[in-house]
Amino acid sequence: MIDQTASAVPHAAADTDGPEPVTAPLPEAVHPRDPARVALFGILAIGVLFAVYFGRDVLLPIALAMLLNLLLRPVVRGLYRWGIPDGLGAAVVVAGVTALLVFGVYTLAAPAADWLQRMPRVVTELEFKMGEVREGIQRAREASRQIEQMAQDADAQEVVVRGPSLVQQVMDRTQALLANVVITLVLLYFFLARGRPTMEALIGTMRSIDDRVHYAMVAATVQQHIATYLATVTIINIALGCATAGAMWLIGLPNAGLWGTVAGVLNFIPFLGPGITAVLIFLVSVLTFDTLAAMLVPPAVFIGLTTLEGNFLTPMIVGRRLSLNPIAVFVSILFWGWMWGMPGALLAVPILAIMKILCDAHEPLRPAGALLGS
Repeated sequence: MIDQTASAVPHAAADTDGPEPVTAPLPEAVHPRDPARVALFGILAIGVLFAVYFGRDVLLPIALAMLLNLLLRPVVRGLYRWGIPDGLGAAVVVAGVTALLVFGVYTLAAPAADWLQRMPRVVTELEFKMGEVREGIQRAREASRQIEQMAQDADAQEVVVRGPSLVQQVMDRTQALLANVVITLVLLYFFLARGRPTMEALIGTMRSIDDRVHYAMVAATVQQHIATYLATVTIINIALGCATAGAMWLIGLPNAGLWGTVAGVLNFIPFLGPGITAVLIFLVSVLTFDTLAAMLVPPAVFIGLTTLEGNFLTPMIVGRRLSLNPIAVFVSILFWGWMWGMPGALLAVPILAIMKILCDAHEPLRPAGALLGS
Protein backbone atom coordinates (compact mmCIF):
# COMPACT_ATOMS: atom_id res chain seq x y z
CA MET A 1 0.00 0.00 0.00
CA ILE A 2 2.81 2.39 0.78
CA ASP A 3 4.42 1.76 -2.60
CA GLN A 4 1.18 2.31 -4.49
CA THR A 5 0.48 5.60 -2.71
CA ALA A 6 4.01 6.89 -3.34
CA SER A 7 3.77 5.95 -7.03
CA ALA A 8 0.42 7.68 -7.38
CA VAL A 9 1.76 11.02 -6.24
CA PRO A 10 3.91 11.71 -9.36
CA HIS A 11 1.00 10.80 -11.65
CA ALA A 12 -1.26 13.21 -9.83
CA ALA A 13 1.34 15.95 -10.08
CA ALA A 14 1.80 15.25 -13.80
CA ASP A 15 -1.91 15.83 -14.42
CA THR A 16 -1.71 19.37 -13.10
CA ASP A 17 -1.20 22.34 -15.45
CA GLY A 18 2.13 23.39 -13.97
CA PRO A 19 4.17 23.69 -10.82
CA GLU A 20 2.51 24.87 -7.69
CA PRO A 21 2.95 28.58 -6.96
CA VAL A 22 5.54 29.42 -4.38
CA THR A 23 3.80 30.74 -1.29
CA ALA A 24 6.85 30.98 0.93
CA PRO A 25 8.22 34.51 1.42
CA LEU A 26 11.29 35.46 -0.57
CA PRO A 27 14.52 35.42 1.43
CA GLU A 28 15.74 38.79 2.60
CA ALA A 29 18.95 40.30 1.27
CA VAL A 30 22.06 39.14 3.07
CA HIS A 31 23.43 42.67 3.14
CA PRO A 32 20.50 45.09 3.25
CA ARG A 33 21.27 48.55 1.92
CA ASP A 34 21.09 51.49 4.23
CA PRO A 35 18.68 54.09 2.75
CA ALA A 36 20.79 56.91 4.15
CA ARG A 37 23.91 55.64 2.39
CA VAL A 38 21.99 55.17 -0.87
CA ALA A 39 20.65 58.71 -0.67
CA LEU A 40 24.11 60.07 0.15
CA PHE A 41 25.57 58.22 -2.83
CA GLY A 42 22.84 59.63 -5.10
CA ILE A 43 23.53 63.18 -3.91
CA LEU A 44 27.24 62.64 -4.47
CA ALA A 45 26.60 61.35 -8.01
CA ILE A 46 24.42 64.35 -8.84
CA GLY A 47 27.11 66.68 -7.49
CA VAL A 48 29.76 65.00 -9.63
CA LEU A 49 27.55 65.34 -12.73
CA PHE A 50 27.06 69.04 -12.07
CA ALA A 51 30.80 69.52 -11.52
CA VAL A 52 31.65 67.67 -14.74
CA TYR A 53 29.09 69.63 -16.76
CA PHE A 54 29.76 73.13 -15.48
CA GLY A 55 33.50 72.58 -15.19
CA ARG A 56 33.94 71.37 -18.77
CA ASP A 57 36.06 74.39 -19.72
CA VAL A 58 38.65 73.28 -17.15
CA LEU A 59 38.14 69.52 -17.14
CA LEU A 60 38.16 69.04 -20.92
CA PRO A 61 41.80 70.17 -21.45
CA ILE A 62 42.84 68.11 -18.42
CA ALA A 63 41.12 64.98 -19.74
CA LEU A 64 42.61 65.43 -23.21
CA ALA A 65 46.09 66.02 -21.76
CA MET A 66 45.80 62.88 -19.62
CA LEU A 67 44.78 60.77 -22.62
CA LEU A 68 47.66 62.15 -24.68
CA ASN A 69 49.96 61.47 -21.75
CA LEU A 70 48.93 57.81 -21.73
CA LEU A 71 49.42 57.65 -25.49
CA LEU A 72 52.83 59.34 -25.56
CA ARG A 73 54.26 58.04 -22.28
CA PRO A 74 56.02 55.10 -24.00
CA VAL A 75 57.91 57.57 -26.21
CA VAL A 76 59.20 59.50 -23.19
CA ARG A 77 60.09 56.21 -21.50
CA GLY A 78 62.05 55.13 -24.55
CA LEU A 79 63.94 58.44 -24.60
CA TYR A 80 64.69 57.99 -20.89
CA ARG A 81 66.27 54.62 -21.61
CA TRP A 82 68.55 56.36 -24.09
CA GLY A 83 69.76 58.69 -21.35
CA ILE A 84 67.43 61.64 -22.03
CA PRO A 85 65.77 63.00 -18.85
CA ASP A 86 62.01 63.05 -18.60
CA GLY A 87 61.86 66.85 -18.73
CA LEU A 88 63.84 67.05 -21.95
CA GLY A 89 62.07 64.06 -23.47
CA ALA A 90 58.69 65.61 -22.65
CA ALA A 91 59.77 68.86 -24.31
CA VAL A 92 60.80 66.95 -27.44
CA VAL A 93 57.50 65.06 -27.58
CA VAL A 94 55.37 68.18 -27.01
CA ALA A 95 57.39 70.04 -29.65
CA GLY A 96 56.74 67.20 -32.10
CA VAL A 97 53.00 67.23 -31.36
CA THR A 98 52.93 71.00 -31.78
CA ALA A 99 54.76 70.75 -35.10
CA LEU A 100 52.25 68.17 -36.35
CA LEU A 101 49.35 70.38 -35.31
CA VAL A 102 50.85 73.43 -37.01
CA PHE A 103 51.52 71.44 -40.18
CA GLY A 104 47.96 70.07 -40.21
CA VAL A 105 46.42 73.49 -39.67
CA TYR A 106 48.66 75.04 -42.34
CA THR A 107 47.76 72.31 -44.82
CA LEU A 108 44.03 72.14 -44.16
CA ALA A 109 43.24 75.76 -43.27
CA ALA A 110 42.95 76.91 -46.89
CA PRO A 111 40.47 74.24 -48.09
CA ALA A 112 38.49 74.50 -44.85
CA ALA A 113 38.25 78.30 -45.24
CA ASP A 114 37.23 77.85 -48.87
CA TRP A 115 34.36 75.55 -47.93
CA LEU A 116 33.38 77.93 -45.15
CA GLN A 117 33.16 80.81 -47.60
CA ARG A 118 31.13 78.64 -49.98
CA MET A 119 28.52 77.84 -47.33
CA PRO A 120 26.10 80.62 -48.41
CA ARG A 121 26.19 79.21 -51.96
CA VAL A 122 26.01 75.55 -51.03
CA VAL A 123 22.25 75.57 -50.46
CA THR A 124 21.62 77.12 -53.87
CA GLU A 125 23.91 74.62 -55.58
CA LEU A 126 22.26 71.74 -53.78
CA GLU A 127 18.83 72.95 -54.83
CA PHE A 128 19.96 73.12 -58.44
CA LYS A 129 21.42 69.60 -58.32
CA MET A 130 18.65 67.86 -56.41
CA GLY A 131 15.84 68.46 -58.94
CA GLU A 132 12.51 67.61 -57.36
CA VAL A 133 13.81 68.40 -53.90
CA ARG A 134 14.42 71.93 -55.13
CA GLU A 135 10.73 72.36 -55.97
CA GLY A 136 9.75 71.27 -52.49
CA ILE A 137 12.20 73.74 -50.97
CA GLN A 138 10.79 76.50 -53.14
CA ARG A 139 7.25 75.69 -52.05
CA ALA A 140 8.37 75.75 -48.42
CA ARG A 141 10.02 79.12 -49.02
CA GLU A 142 6.86 80.47 -50.60
CA ALA A 143 4.79 79.33 -47.63
CA SER A 144 7.31 80.88 -45.25
CA ARG A 145 7.21 84.12 -47.22
CA GLN A 146 3.41 84.21 -47.01
CA ILE A 147 3.53 83.64 -43.24
CA GLU A 148 6.05 86.46 -42.88
CA GLN A 149 3.81 88.76 -44.93
CA MET A 150 0.82 87.94 -42.73
CA ALA A 151 2.88 88.66 -39.62
CA GLN A 152 4.01 92.00 -41.02
CA ASP A 153 0.43 92.96 -41.85
CA ALA A 154 -0.72 92.07 -38.35
CA ASP A 155 2.04 93.99 -36.62
CA ALA A 156 3.30 97.23 -38.12
CA GLN A 157 6.30 97.34 -35.84
CA GLU A 158 9.27 95.40 -37.13
CA VAL A 159 11.87 94.11 -34.74
CA VAL A 160 15.09 92.90 -36.24
CA VAL A 161 17.27 90.68 -34.09
CA ARG A 162 20.72 90.26 -35.47
CA GLY A 163 23.14 87.83 -33.98
CA PRO A 164 26.82 87.56 -34.61
CA SER A 165 27.80 86.82 -38.18
CA LEU A 166 29.18 83.49 -39.29
CA VAL A 167 32.68 84.89 -39.56
CA GLN A 168 32.47 86.34 -36.05
CA GLN A 169 31.24 83.03 -34.66
CA VAL A 170 34.10 81.19 -36.34
CA MET A 171 36.62 83.71 -34.97
CA ASP A 172 35.26 83.33 -31.44
CA ARG A 173 35.33 79.53 -31.67
CA THR A 174 38.85 79.65 -33.11
CA GLN A 175 40.14 81.78 -30.25
CA ALA A 176 38.59 79.47 -27.66
CA LEU A 177 40.01 76.45 -29.48
CA LEU A 178 43.51 77.94 -29.58
CA ALA A 179 43.35 78.70 -25.87
CA ASN A 180 42.32 75.13 -25.08
CA VAL A 181 45.07 73.76 -27.32
CA VAL A 182 47.72 75.83 -25.54
CA ILE A 183 46.43 74.76 -22.11
CA THR A 184 46.35 71.11 -23.21
CA LEU A 185 49.93 71.22 -24.51
CA VAL A 186 51.20 72.83 -21.29
CA LEU A 187 49.41 70.23 -19.16
CA LEU A 188 50.72 67.47 -21.43
CA TYR A 189 54.29 68.62 -20.84
CA PHE A 190 53.88 68.52 -17.06
CA PHE A 191 52.18 65.13 -17.16
CA LEU A 192 54.97 63.69 -19.28
CA ALA A 193 57.78 65.38 -17.36
CA ARG A 194 56.53 64.79 -13.81
CA GLY A 195 54.20 61.83 -14.20
CA ARG A 196 56.68 59.11 -13.25
CA PRO A 197 58.13 60.91 -10.18
CA THR A 198 54.63 61.80 -9.00
CA MET A 199 53.47 58.18 -9.28
CA GLU A 200 56.58 56.96 -7.44
CA ALA A 201 56.03 59.51 -4.67
CA LEU A 202 52.38 58.50 -4.35
CA ILE A 203 53.21 54.81 -4.11
CA GLY A 204 56.02 55.61 -1.65
CA THR A 205 53.52 57.04 0.82
CA MET A 206 52.04 53.57 1.37
CA ARG A 207 53.25 51.89 4.54
CA SER A 208 52.93 48.28 3.44
CA ILE A 209 55.55 46.95 1.05
CA ASP A 210 53.01 44.52 -0.39
CA ASP A 211 50.69 47.42 -1.19
CA ARG A 212 53.53 49.28 -2.86
CA VAL A 213 54.41 46.33 -5.06
CA HIS A 214 50.76 45.60 -5.86
CA TYR A 215 49.79 49.12 -6.87
CA ALA A 216 53.02 49.65 -8.77
CA MET A 217 52.27 46.54 -10.84
CA VAL A 218 48.64 47.62 -11.32
CA ALA A 219 49.69 51.10 -12.45
CA ALA A 220 52.25 49.68 -14.88
CA THR A 221 49.80 47.13 -16.29
CA VAL A 222 46.96 49.63 -16.70
CA GLN A 223 49.24 52.20 -18.30
CA GLN A 224 50.63 49.62 -20.72
CA HIS A 225 47.20 48.37 -21.76
CA ILE A 226 45.77 51.86 -22.17
CA ALA A 227 48.77 53.05 -24.17
CA THR A 228 48.54 49.99 -26.42
CA TYR A 229 44.82 50.45 -26.98
CA LEU A 230 45.02 54.18 -27.70
CA ALA A 231 48.03 53.76 -29.97
CA THR A 232 46.34 50.93 -31.89
CA VAL A 233 43.09 52.83 -32.39
CA THR A 234 44.97 55.98 -33.40
CA ILE A 235 47.04 54.09 -35.99
CA ILE A 236 43.90 52.45 -37.38
CA ASN A 237 42.14 55.81 -37.70
CA ILE A 238 45.19 57.35 -39.38
CA ALA A 239 45.22 54.47 -41.84
CA LEU A 240 41.51 54.94 -42.51
CA GLY A 241 42.05 58.67 -43.07
CA CYS A 242 44.90 58.04 -45.51
CA ALA A 243 42.89 55.40 -47.37
CA THR A 244 39.91 57.75 -47.57
CA ALA A 245 42.04 60.63 -48.81
CA GLY A 246 43.66 58.43 -51.46
CA ALA A 247 40.34 57.03 -52.63
CA MET A 248 38.73 60.46 -52.83
CA TRP A 249 41.74 61.76 -54.78
CA LEU A 250 41.50 58.90 -57.28
CA ILE A 251 37.77 59.49 -57.71
CA GLY A 252 38.32 63.20 -58.28
CA LEU A 253 36.71 64.68 -55.18
CA PRO A 254 38.23 68.09 -54.36
CA ASN A 255 40.21 68.60 -51.13
CA ALA A 256 40.72 64.89 -50.60
CA GLY A 257 43.14 65.49 -47.73
CA LEU A 258 40.53 67.46 -45.81
CA TRP A 259 37.96 64.67 -46.06
CA GLY A 260 40.57 62.08 -45.14
CA THR A 261 41.39 64.07 -41.99
CA VAL A 262 37.70 64.41 -41.17
CA ALA A 263 37.23 60.66 -41.61
CA GLY A 264 40.19 59.83 -39.37
CA VAL A 265 39.17 62.22 -36.59
CA LEU A 266 35.46 61.40 -36.59
CA ASN A 267 36.21 57.68 -36.60
CA PHE A 268 37.01 58.07 -32.90
CA ILE A 269 33.21 58.35 -32.54
CA PRO A 270 31.81 54.90 -33.43
CA PHE A 271 28.47 54.72 -35.24
CA LEU A 272 27.94 58.48 -35.43
CA GLY A 273 31.36 59.53 -36.76
CA PRO A 274 31.38 57.42 -39.94
CA GLY A 275 27.77 58.41 -40.62
CA ILE A 276 28.58 62.13 -40.40
CA THR A 277 31.59 61.65 -42.66
CA ALA A 278 29.52 59.76 -45.23
CA VAL A 279 26.93 62.55 -45.29
CA LEU A 280 29.63 65.21 -45.75
CA ILE A 281 31.28 63.27 -48.57
CA PHE A 282 27.89 62.78 -50.24
CA LEU A 283 27.13 66.52 -50.10
CA VAL A 284 30.53 67.37 -51.56
CA SER A 285 29.99 64.73 -54.23
CA VAL A 286 26.62 66.25 -55.13
CA LEU A 287 28.28 69.65 -55.52
CA THR A 288 31.13 68.20 -57.60
CA PHE A 289 29.60 65.71 -60.03
CA ASP A 290 26.65 65.96 -62.43
CA THR A 291 25.27 62.42 -62.74
CA LEU A 292 23.61 60.44 -59.96
CA ALA A 293 25.94 57.47 -60.47
CA ALA A 294 29.01 59.65 -60.06
CA MET A 295 27.51 61.29 -56.96
CA LEU A 296 27.02 57.93 -55.26
CA VAL A 297 30.53 56.58 -55.90
CA PRO A 298 32.48 58.57 -53.22
CA PRO A 299 30.11 57.85 -50.30
CA ALA A 300 29.83 54.21 -51.40
CA VAL A 301 33.63 53.85 -51.43
CA PHE A 302 33.93 55.44 -47.98
CA ILE A 303 31.18 53.20 -46.58
CA GLY A 304 33.07 50.21 -47.96
CA LEU A 305 36.30 51.36 -46.33
CA THR A 306 34.76 52.05 -42.93
CA THR A 307 32.85 48.74 -43.06
CA LEU A 308 36.09 46.88 -43.73
CA GLU A 309 37.79 48.75 -40.88
CA GLY A 310 35.00 48.35 -38.34
CA ASN A 311 34.10 44.70 -38.99
CA PHE A 312 37.44 43.12 -39.88
CA LEU A 313 40.51 45.29 -39.31
CA THR A 314 39.82 46.69 -35.84
CA PRO A 315 38.50 43.43 -34.29
CA MET A 316 41.47 41.53 -35.73
CA ILE A 317 44.09 43.99 -34.42
CA VAL A 318 42.53 45.12 -31.15
CA GLY A 319 41.31 41.66 -30.23
CA ARG A 320 38.58 40.45 -27.94
CA ARG A 321 40.37 41.50 -24.75
CA LEU A 322 39.97 45.21 -25.45
CA SER A 323 36.68 45.08 -27.35
CA LEU A 324 33.81 47.11 -25.93
CA ASN A 325 30.10 46.49 -25.58
CA PRO A 326 28.26 48.42 -28.34
CA ILE A 327 25.53 49.41 -25.87
CA ALA A 328 28.11 50.83 -23.47
CA VAL A 329 29.84 52.61 -26.35
CA PHE A 330 26.64 54.27 -27.55
CA VAL A 331 25.62 55.29 -24.03
CA SER A 332 29.10 56.69 -23.40
CA ILE A 333 28.95 58.75 -26.61
CA LEU A 334 25.54 60.13 -25.65
CA PHE A 335 26.64 60.93 -22.12
CA TRP A 336 29.95 62.64 -22.90
CA GLY A 337 28.49 64.32 -25.97
CA TRP A 338 25.79 65.77 -23.75
CA MET A 339 28.34 66.80 -21.15
CA TRP A 340 31.12 68.26 -23.32
CA GLY A 341 29.73 68.47 -26.85
CA MET A 342 31.73 67.22 -29.82
CA PRO A 343 35.05 67.01 -27.87
CA GLY A 344 33.28 64.87 -25.31
CA ALA A 345 31.97 62.57 -28.04
CA LEU A 346 35.52 62.22 -29.37
CA LEU A 347 36.81 61.30 -25.90
CA ALA A 348 33.90 59.00 -25.02
CA VAL A 349 35.34 55.74 -26.32
CA PRO A 350 38.89 56.24 -24.94
CA ILE A 351 37.39 57.11 -21.55
CA LEU A 352 35.22 53.98 -21.70
CA ALA A 353 38.25 51.87 -22.64
CA ILE A 354 40.16 53.28 -19.67
CA MET A 355 37.25 52.47 -17.36
CA LYS A 356 37.12 48.90 -18.68
CA ILE A 357 40.85 48.36 -18.27
CA LEU A 358 40.78 49.80 -14.74
CA CYS A 359 37.86 47.55 -13.84
CA ASP A 360 39.60 44.48 -15.27
CA ALA A 361 42.74 45.30 -13.25
CA HIS A 362 40.88 45.24 -9.90
CA GLU A 363 39.19 42.08 -8.70
CA PRO A 364 36.09 43.72 -7.10
CA LEU A 365 35.37 45.70 -10.29
CA ARG A 366 35.71 42.87 -12.80
CA PRO A 367 31.94 42.35 -13.11
CA ALA A 368 31.63 45.97 -14.23
CA GLY A 369 34.48 45.40 -16.67
CA ALA A 370 32.65 42.38 -18.06
CA LEU A 371 29.56 44.55 -18.61
CA LEU A 372 31.60 47.16 -20.46
CA GLY A 373 33.18 44.49 -22.67
CA SER A 374 31.48 42.73 -25.54
